[in-house]
Amino acid sequence: MSQPISLFSGYSQSENRTTNYCLLLLKMLYEENPKYLAEVMNGLLLDEDFGKDIGVHFRQQEHKVSSVPDGHILQSAFTIYIETKSCNWFHDKQLENHLAALDKEHTGRKVLLALSNFESDTPPGFTRIRQLCDDKYKGSIIFDTVSFEDFINALKLKHLPKNLADTVDEFRKYLDEQDLLPSWKRRLDVVNCARRPDDVLVERVYICPATAGAYTHDRCKYFGMYRKRHIEQVALIEAVVDVEAVGNATVKWQNEQLTKEGELKKLAQEKIQKLQPDDFPKRVFLLGPLYGTNCFKDSTGGMQNSKLYFNVGPLEVKDAEHLAQALSGKTWSEIRALSGS
Repeated sequence: MSQPISLFSGYSQSENRTTNYCLLLLKMLYEENPKYLAEVMNGLLLDEDFGKDIGVHFRQQEHKVSSVPDGHILQSAFTIYIETKSCNWFHDKQLENHLAALDKEHTGRKVLLALSNFESDTPPGFTRIRQLCDDKYKGSIIFDTVSFEDFINALKLKHLPKNLADTVDEFRKYLDEQDLLPSWKRRLDVVNCARRPDDVLVERVYICPATAGAYTHDRCKYFGMYRKRHIEQVALIEAVVDVEAVGNATVKWQNEQLTKEGELKKLAQEKIQKLQPDDFPKRVFLLGPLYGTNCFKDSTGGMQNSKLYFNVGPLEVKDAEHLAQALSGKTWSEIRALSGS
């Protein structure tokens, strides 16, 4: 049984609560001004002009096939299904069922959105679902992926009244607290660089085996160089490239979209040939400018693992230089306390 959209959601499952809040924000925008909802949908569906379908449209002396009515009031038909997941794990069968149900809806534009925390720049391809939209449904159903970050950014219209703008800000805080916004943008990857410090300090790279286990690195925005019980340098991770063999490389992720993939692969392979030409596959962290800092490990002993992660979101830094300043003089315990970890 369907449930009304409410400020006071009774749903016990977090995914249902999150969906309720997403729809509630859209409903509030529409009730304030249908144009707001049209702008949001245009922001989410970049390849579609959805604005003309939302809201009542008034026309005068509009020529039809066999008549010219003096006045014409029109409400376009459209249907949007949203499937929400707190983790990036969708079932094709569930989405196929949504497509079948959408196909039976009234005439008009039909959209299926997969809403989740897509951590990567390129969400899963959903190859089968897109193929069904093209082949079986002949393009009558639009399918697209939307991250929670894209959703909240689309809601932040510049001309919203203050009460709605404040509500959108509150919703962003909720999504952040629920870990539904890309966590990599808030993470610092602290790596023990005592064995090859010049790779980082001179060449601005960190190289490790591209294998599972100790050398598996989660995506992070920042790199921290650890040596002698403290983080002494931080940098933006511009990209991470896996070099499988000479002439064979793959961009694992790219945090800065300023350089073409081919150039990143070439640079990574050049660094490998210069610094560690043997024992493939290798993983190459291409780093931005380094900024000195002084963040001490206040517990006994050195790093027990080759890496660890810090949530630096509470520091509200805008770049690596700002992060270096914010970390300087702090202990690891203080950084963990800020994020509640």
